[in-house]
Amino acid sequence: MLIKLGRFVKRFHRTILIVSLVTTIIMGVFMSRLQLNMQFMDILPKTERTVIAYKNALENFDTLDSIVVAVNGNERDIKKFIKGSAEGIKDIEGIRGVTYENQVEFLEGNGLLLTKERDLNNIRRALTASSLKDFFGGVNDNFEQSYLEESDSEKVDKDRMKLLNSLNLLEEILVKIKEGDTTPEDARRFVRGDRYMISPDKSMGILLVKSGVSIDDFENVIGVVNRLENYLEEKAKKYNVEVGVTGLQVLSRDEMVVSQRDMEVSSTASLILILVIFIMSFKMIRYSVLALVPLISGIIWAMGLTYLIIGTLNMMTAMMGAILIGLGIDYSIHIISLFLEERGRGKGVEEAVLAIYSKIMKGVTTGAATTAIGFLMFAFSDFPGFSEFGLVLSMGIICTLVSAVLILPSLLLVFGGKTRIKKTEKRGFFYKMEDQVIKKKWSSLVTVILLLLLLAVKAGRVEFENDMLKIEPKNLESVVLNREIIDKFDFSSDNTIVVSKTLEEAQEVFDRADELKTIGVISSIIDYLPSKEKQMKRMKVAKKLKKEIKEIPDREIYPEGITQELLRLEDNLIELADLAYIGGEEDLRIRCDEIVDSGIIGKLVSGVNLYRENFESSQEIFIGELQNIMRTSNSSKIINIQDLPDKVKEDYVGMDGTYITTFYPKQDIWRADFQKIHMKEIDSLKEDVTGSVKIFLKVIEKSAEEGKKVLLLTVFAIYMVLILDFKSLKYATIAIIPMLFSVLATLGVMGWTGFKFDMVNIIGVPLIIGIGVDDGVHIIHRYLREKDIFTAVRSSGKAVTLTTMTTIAAFGTLMFARYRGFVHFGILLIMGVGFAYILTITFLVSLVSVVDKIEDKGGDDL
Repeated sequence: MLIKLGRFVKRFHRTILIVSLVTTIIMGVFMSRLQLNMQFMDILPKTERTVIAYKNALENFDTLDSIVVAVNGNERDIKKFIKGSAEGIKDIEGIRGVTYENQVEFLEGNGLLLTKERDLNNIRRALTASSLKDFFGGVNDNFEQSYLEESDSEKVDKDRMKLLNSLNLLEEILVKIKEGDTTPEDARRFVRGDRYMISPDKSMGILLVKSGVSIDDFENVIGVVNRLENYLEEKAKKYNVEVGVTGLQVLSRDEMVVSQRDMEVSSTASLILILVIFIMSFKMIRYSVLALVPLISGIIWAMGLTYLIIGTLNMMTAMMGAILIGLGIDYSIHIISLFLEERGRGKGVEEAVLAIYSKIMKGVTTGAATTAIGFLMFAFSDFPGFSEFGLVLSMGIICTLVSAVLILPSLLLVFGGKTRIKKTEKRGFFYKMEDQVIKKKWSSLVTVILLLLLLAVKAGRVEFENDMLKIEPKNLESVVLNREIIDKFDFSSDNTIVVSKTLEEAQEVFDRADELKTIGVISSIIDYLPSKEKQMKRMKVAKKLKKEIKEIPDREIYPEGITQELLRLEDNLIELADLAYIGGEEDLRIRCDEIVDSGIIGKLVSGVNLYRENFESSQEIFIGELQNIMRTSNSSKIINIQDLPDKVKEDYVGMDGTYITTFYPKQDIWRADFQKIHMKEIDSLKEDVTGSVKIFLKVIEKSAEEGKKVLLLTVFAIYMVLILDFKSLKYATIAIIPMLFSVLATLGVMGWTGFKFDMVNIIGVPLIIGIGVDDGVHIIHRYLREKDIFTAVRSSGKAVTLTTMTTIAAFGTLMFARYRGFVHFGILLIMGVGFAYILTITFLVSLVSVVDKIEDKGGDDL
């Protein structure tokens, strides 16, 4: 069959080259349309509950993952930037809306019905104060009843951001009293908080931008993010601030740009390295260039077919270029090696080409078959990320094989006779190996086994990387910014969501989530629309509270009383600092100490008569405005959904009338210890919890599960192919054992070094067997033909070494990638392929020699 194919190529080689050129041009057009999709959701099964819930939510809400704009600078410039830029963001093409301020008017008018009963009672004295003495007394009551009386460090931890903002406002009020600068806005801020979303240290502000583009619309996602960045960059110069963006769409844009660049660089570098290795090995530029022609053609065919069948590349198939360069060149190496060997023996071009098909083509096709099957086993996975990878790469191996089998011999027939072939050297590396490995087979076997045992000790201790950011490009601006936001605002943009069908269900979810320790922020319609039952209870408290409010502030400032309350406040701040220290909230402890150490309280206490006029004016302004807010605050009308601001309804009510609740983790979700606790708490809320974090963790879970399944399928399938090819259980076993040991050795190195599996490099384990087994196949095929292990190693050894070098070179170029998932994949494959090669030329060769010698002795005895 293969000999007939050789004759066909000999006869029609020019036609083959013309047809191949036309096919390459057509497939090149399709390849140019291939896009990169780095979304985790698209590599999960469509039936996965998390994915279904996410897609359903996408259909009913404008967007689930906002673009977060972070503004760095001083507080005054940040606020100017937000005021001057926010409305303009809405006009950017592809932007649906922007949230840049809290609904302060609504919160101010309905604050009594939106505050928990316990909190109303704790701060009752401050809200009903008729003097600064009563106000500070109420602040002290709140500190003591909420935190200090029960020494509740856990509650301090949970309310960290709330406390930091309260302390900042409290210090501002104290300073303004001293300086006589108190304004009505200070009282309003005390009741409903700040208008803008500013960090407690006043160094960062954030805006949440709603994109009108689906996360799956890759080209438009890039366009929207780029347009937003350009607008913000222009405005930042005007207001003297620094601006950055983060969020899932920004990260997706960055991933696509970086990954595209990584693949272009690695593919180009692979081709250059392979060309250099070829030239150094064969000392002939002509044959080095000829070897690359079928390789490049085969890859173009594979990518064109990928576009026609699938349409896009995902984060796993994105590596297909580098992988196919490293593997597809192997076929050219074996073909050219034998061609030059035959020409060196004095044979003509046509005779040398026919020898390719009669002597090595079976080994080449078998090697390609084992590699293709190794990839194809991924296609049987229930995990689309794996199944697409398997389909695309197995198709790629077949394309590069067909291209090498048809195009390269055709090129050799045209150009192979125009270079003088030097006779091969008689002595070299593989002759020395003959003495070191084959003649010392027992010591070689024992040495390898001892090393494997040492590595096997840690092979079972390899961990899985649960930090998504560890596979992202290092120092990616959107990733770095996300961590800064966590530090500044105590919440991460990596959120989870729950969609509720009714307000009652949303209230239930909110109440349960409010008790959880790991949630930093709950964004829900319940913040603006508590249940009727809760509003009724708060209404009773509010009505009693309003009865205690006087018509006007007291004229007397009560120096003795205010001094007593200020000293009590200082004591409470010291105690709160101690409690924060116990709870590990260092920034809260520092903030309490800063207020005490600033001496502002001491100055007001010692200078109460000195600052009497300032106290009187502050009391009139601050308490007067506080009384006015409390008197006009709603305490008699139940809030209904119709009463909510339009912006609130847009953010929380879906097109089908459902309600979305978003949970932002309190700490970095990618810290393994926190992640485990947080996700356990989140999963306890409802069955259909979803979101970008849930999707990524589901990808990790699926890749770990399916990775084991694919590994077993690969081993079984390749073993069956080897049995059919060799028609011998013995040689099939000899060929596959070193590959299993190479996986064991790779796991051992990972265990000893702490190198982890991740969702990208896990696919490398089955590939080690599929790729590495080629070396053994070629040596055993040559051995069965020559009936001499020395000749087999000498003849196939150079080609096997060269293919290993080119494969490692191709995967090695992934080390230059910025996307660390690609780097980890490259490292794993370099280790695995390296071990496969070493075990082939030591363990496999020794094993063949030992087994056959034992059988020969057994035959002689008979």
